Amino acid sequence: MDRVDPDLVDHAERELRLIPGVRDISALRMRWVGHHLHAEAAVVVDAALSLMAAHEIAADAEHQLTHHIPRLTEATVHVDPDTHPGAGHHLRISHDRIGVR
Repeated sequence: MDRVDPDLVDHAERELRLIPGVRDISALRMRWVGHHLHAEAAVVVDAALSLMAAHEIAADAEHQLTHHIPRLTEATVHVDPDTHPGAGHHLRISHDRIGVR
């Protein structure tokens, strides 16, 4: 069973909200893989940021999570611009770019 204690997920969300530049969290999933935790998060940042600045926020988020969440060994952080937060926009953007309707 890979269920993660909800308090641990809340702790991870609090840590993400402390990262300078993170405006919101649009998704956060954590799971056990053996005896280690893995996390996937989507954070919302200012849409006007440069690619480098957004990348630095994501890298900082990954680093902070692995240092502050017990047994978390891997974190993947996706950055959403505040003008298009959440996974619902990804499918639409992808379809629009390749002409799929």
